[in-house]
Amino acid sequence: MLNLSEIAKFEKNRIFSDTAWIMLLEISIKPGIVLRLCSDSEDIVWNGETWVAFPFDMDSPVQNSDGELPRFAVRVSNVTRTVEGYLEQSGGGVGATVRMMVVMSSHLDETTPVADEEFTVYSTSYDQDWVTFTLSGAVNLLRRIPARRFLKNFCPFQYKGPECMAVSDLTTCDKSLKACRARGNARRFGGEPGIPMGGLYDARR
Repeated sequence: MLNLSEIAKFEKNRIFSDTAWIMLLEISIKPGIVLRLCSDSEDIVWNGETWVAFPFDMDSPVQNSDGELPRFAVRVSNVTRTVEGYLEQSGGGVGATVRMMVVMSSHLDETTPVADEEFTVYSTSYDQDWVTFTLSGAVNLLRRIPARRFLKNFCPFQYKGPECMAVSDLTTCDKSLKACRARGNARRFGGEPGIPMGGLYDARR
């Protein structure tokens, strides 16, 4: 299941929203050749990089019962022959890395994407219309699972940030539940006070 941030959940559940969910495609063909594309009508700037509005689409990953990592195709427009030229410079691009991310158009200041997955190029082909990358799932042994630590009395959110959203005259916070309650923001506390610690937990603290 995809773990959405609080601000992403808020945008997803709104009856009406002017936020567009933008797919980003980062293709690292070889050192020095990185394509950054976005599924928008115009270029965007996110995380200090320019993502070029460029036509691409993809199939849905299909899993089988043999335990193999799923493979699926991503097609990038080849009308300008730009991507084809990069592949010819890099021996076809097999083994390249493709990173797919989703960001929100009205929250491009958020440095963490709503979704983030990385794949390896298994094979490539192209014709006059499309460059097709066949991708295989990469097993990332360095990825932390779960994505963050769960702590009993510590909130990982940035004070007054988009997940905290505290409204208080106090300028600092020690990230404890007691401090969160003092600011009238306990319902957004990011810690896990229900985690047992081998004894009784005083909820008043």
